[in-house]
Amino acid sequence: MSTDRIIQFELARLNVHLPERQITLKEALSSPAPHVVARDGSKHKFERGELEFLKEIVPPSDWDSLRLPILIVINPKLGRGAAEIAGRPEVEVVSSVLKKEARGDEMVIYRPEVAVLRAKLPTTTQYLFMVG
Repeated sequence: MSTDRIIQFELARLNVHLPERQITLKEALSSPAPHVVARDGSKHKFERGELEFLKEIVPPSDWDSLRLPILIVINPKLGRGAAEIAGRPEVEVVSSVLKKEARGDEMVIYRPEVAVLRAKLPTTTQYLFMVG
């Protein structure tokens, strides 16, 4: 087996917790038991309190475009301790939680900020591991 195939296999194992399909904040708010189905078939449930918090900080016009869980992309190309958030509404949420200015639809955050974000939104954020 080639090195590239081994790396792909290991990445797939690391990312087995990721949802097969993300849902919007609007879908999550309207569901009696908001969740996504992970690639391994398990259910990842969203805490209602987090959804209510997001409802307060996200304009209703963005409820259809904010995808949950928000993915925190861990990629070595960003450097040690760095992670990326992609998508305009997702960046706006992270910017609001971290009280950090952001522009556009991508944002780089660092380990201490990731810890704050995960503490505030433990069920509505997930890690996505990538290779440069």
